[in-house]
Amino acid sequence: MKRFKLLIVITTIMMNCSCQKDTTSTASSSSGNSSGSSSSSKIAFETAIKGKWNYNSSAGVYYIVGLSYCSSPAASAYEQMGIFIPAAYMNATANSDGTYTCTINTTATCNGYTASKAPVVMPVNTPGYVEQTPPTGYTSDVTPFTAAGFIYLWAGCRGRAEGAPLGVTDLKAAVRYYRYLQDKQSAVPGNTARIFSFGMSGGGAQSVILGASGNSSLYNTYLTAIGSESSYTDDICGSMCWCPITNLDQGDESYEWNMGLTRSALTTVNTSISQGLAADFATYINAIGLTDSIGNMLTLSSTANGYYQNGTYYQYVLQTINKAITRYNSYNGASIPYYSTTDTTALYQFAKAYKNATKTLGAFDDYVSKSNPENQVFGIAGATGHFDPSLASLVNTYASVYYSSFISDLANTDALKISVQKRLMMYTPLYYLITNTNYYNGGGSGSSNVAPYWRIRTGIDQTDASLCTELNLALALNKYTGVKSVDFETIWGEAHTTAEDNGDGNANADFIAWVEKCVAAAS
Repeated sequence: MKRFKLLIVITTIMMNCSCQKDTTSTASSSSGNSSGSSSSSKIAFETAIKGKWNYNSSAGVYYIVGLSYCSSPAASAYEQMGIFIPAAYMNATANSDGTYTCTINTTATCNGYTASKAPVVMPVNTPGYVEQTPPTGYTSDVTPFTAAGFIYLWAGCRGRAEGAPLGVTDLKAAVRYYRYLQDKQSAVPGNTARIFSFGMSGGGAQSVILGASGNSSLYNTYLTAIGSESSYTDDICGSMCWCPITNLDQGDESYEWNMGLTRSALTTVNTSISQGLAADFATYINAIGLTDSIGNMLTLSSTANGYYQNGTYYQYVLQTINKAITRYNSYNGASIPYYSTTDTTALYQFAKAYKNATKTLGAFDDYVSKSNPENQVFGIAGATGHFDPSLASLVNTYASVYYSSFISDLANTDALKISVQKRLMMYTPLYYLITNTNYYNGGGSGSSNVAPYWRIRTGIDQTDASLCTELNLALALNKYTGVKSVDFETIWGEAHTTAEDNGDGNANADFIAWVEKCVAAAS
């Protein structure tokens, strides 16, 4: 293990050295902002930026922060971005104020990439769908990526207090603005057809949405409202997501189907709601046409306990669990036993041992108190609100005292007069991937430009969401025309984290290796 770590360190140093330039011939004797401690003054939308770069000499990175990516920001503290570029891609001259004037170096390389070929990566660090703060200066967080020859595009964005779909709206505006800076100002390098987003949890969810909803017309109203660039696209090449809390249109339902049987001491009312949600999930699965790798239809059938623990979809879930066991046993020399795919109690046995239901009934749309983070995501102006119409119907039947709140919340519209249901679809990746008028009317094939490359990792033990969340995403992507690669694994022994077979500490390295593989395949 020590030898392996040493190899990583040596490789990183060699990559970093190959990506740095000796700036003394172009930057005179002044080192400018070489320490990386720049001011975070805002740079107005469409201002020329070639003369405003900073330089971190130890990392060999030119960077700029405080770039407003829209002309009418609703939250200017968040709606700005920073760009971090390996020095090899830039020709620099020092300015008198400590900044640099940079032009693109078209011939130098960094980790084998030239300025025109380098991929661009976008972090989405928004756990619980919170806001993402933009950078105010240089940070070592970018070092592994710039050392690999990547350009690091760090965009701030609004969070759940402002509600869906504003976080992804902001990320789309940043993608558009980067393309503008390259096309109109010739100010930034990189292959803008090779943009990759990455995130975990709520950040993983918004990475998925960004990848699935490219150029969707549903976002036009919101992008226009903040003055985003309108002549550029916002589709991306690839999306990396760890444990994405997404597909919330079926979040409550899939949670009960996967984990509801582990709940204890439920009242008669809550038992009926839990079983009803599981039954609604079965109806959904049987309607949307998911298939396995050889085209077999995946469906669910009823069982005496009311949780529909049978059918080809049920068997596929258990096969996925067994694959995770196989990889874990191989990596760790372990001998964890497999689950029978024909035993209708096997999924319960797994969940009872490793994946107990820990969330309230209405795991994402809390039917009693509206206290979940997702209730705020789909609320109005920071207030919480209900968003699950299937849960509303069950509440009307079994707990009608709470039903009036559902009725009023589901009828709400936001400041742009967009309904809760439409906003929910905008934040549902499967809306763009599955053609089904009952569940995703107006979505499916042709409703967006879906990213061709995907990497999905989830900790199988996580109680934050059902295993169906990532599994259904992978199944839908595999069936979608135009998607070239779906790298999906659920990791045994890991929970809600940047789960990887070789340990969550390797998440960045594994992501970098995947991007390199995708770029090579797309060339």
